[in-house]
Amino acid sequence: MLSRILLGLVTMALGTVSAVEATTLWVGNDTASPVERFDSVTQASLGFFGQTGATGSALDGAGHVYTVAPSFGNNVIQKYDAAQNVVASFIAAINGQWIEDMTYGGGGTLWVSTFEGDVFHVDGSGNVLSSFTTGGSFVGVATDGAFLYTTTGFNGDNTITKRLFDGSVVSIVTTGFGGGGGIGYDASDNTFWVGYLGGQLRHFDVAGNLLGGFITSTANIARPPCPNPPC
Repeated sequence: MLSRILLGLVTMALGTVSAVEATTLWVGNDTASPVERFDSVTQASLGFFGQTGATGSALDGAGHVYTVAPSFGNNVIQKYDAAQNVVASFIAAINGQWIEDMTYGGGGTLWVSTFEGDVFHVDGSGNVLSSFTTGGSFVGVATDGAFLYTTTGFNGDNTITKRLFDGSVVSIVTTGFGGGGGIGYDASDNTFWVGYLGGQLRHFDVAGNLLGGFITSTANIARPPCPNPPC
């Protein structure tokens, strides 16, 4: 969810942006640390949040933050209050897959995207409500409340796909930058933040025009396990 910048996204040394909130980007440093928050204007770090080894994050708009420490079939999702107290915790098995990015789906649910390129809608206990495949790998997911937006992943092309909640494609946005991972939607100005390998975060309008960006101060080159090399 970068918005928040819903960015919770970046995965793998990426700067996974999963959530966005006003001017705060929530960035996952792919299992290397807890989610890190950045001021999107000053680019200053606002500190770490939640469990270690996190990739994606999501914000519910009511002061709660979800983060995920991924593992194939054993993704630990924790829900926090603003003081970083854990108020709920559950396992999302999602068919043995590895969660890269998340966004809040309303009603206590989450949309999660995976290393394997699938998107799952899960409830607050980790039960799968629906799912679809994107055809990519290491993909990110975000929502504006009416549509889902997915990237094509670190090995993918330079597009963001706008989808209905069943996964059907509505339109394609071309950004000019391939390899986007985590994505966050910023409702404050109707824009996207996307994470790339090397800790690069890029800011786009909804037409795909580049508005700016920066490289996170804690960028690393960690990658999650690769079940079928090369990845």
